[in-house]
Amino acid sequence: MAIGITVTKGAKDDIVSKFLGAPAIPSEWENDFSEKVIFLCQIKLSDIAKLDPEKLLPHTGYLYVFLDTSEYPYKPIVRISKTKPDMAIDDFNMIFEQFEPLNEPWSIKFSETDAKSGGIKLFGEPAAWSSEEQPAKLFMQFDPKASDMPFLKDIDGYAYLFYSDDITEQTMFIERT
Repeated sequence: MAIGITVTKGAKDDIVSKFLGAPAIPSEWENDFSEKVIFLCQIKLSDIAKLDPEKLLPHTGYLYVFLDTSEYPYKPIVRISKTKPDMAIDDFNMIFEQFEPLNEPWSIKFSETDAKSGGIKLFGEPAAWSSEEQPAKLFMQFDPKASDMPFLKDIDGYAYLFYSDDITEQTMFIERT
């Protein structure tokens, strides 16, 4: 089982599933992030409830992925909130000039997809895994060539976010093809 992700430029409002742009977060998180952190995506968990029969994620609230850019590959920071966000942080990704293009939001649409599919997806199996060693559980596969988003657009391969038993404990791995 996997959940396919299709992205389109622009987002209708701040409280939707989206990549990049302004994160809509609970106000108590406002000062939780260093200036080395960028916002990658937020997922309105009710958007994937029907596509997640195994209940790998909660089906209410919001899941957020931020990336600590102080080392490479970036270290994921995953947070889940059970409450509706009450503030957006405009220009979150404009701290560094190189991340300025990441300030435009990209709406996410979810669909069922094959576990071994390429593209951008949640769960399933890594599409182009070259190591003989089986990776930890796949949370997200990001293929920069699957959209026009500016995130990691210069790599030829995939970025993977893996997790162990706790979805909020993740590692990022870049697999070049």
